[in-house]
Amino acid sequence: MLVIIAVLLSLVIALATAFVFYAAKESFLVALTAGGGAFVATMTLALGVFSLFSE
Repeated sequence: MLVIIAVLLSLVIALATAFVFYAAKESFLVALTAGGGAFVATMTLALGVFSLFSE
């Protein structure tokens, strides 16, 4: 259940980041890269925090 929450949280943050970069008239590749980076960073942080609290 916690992994599903982490994935959904990461997707929301990644989409918001990509939208902000795309709305700021950056190229599509920049928006896609920033969104992917935000997804990986948020997923790593969320899973780390969830693993600390699950023990």
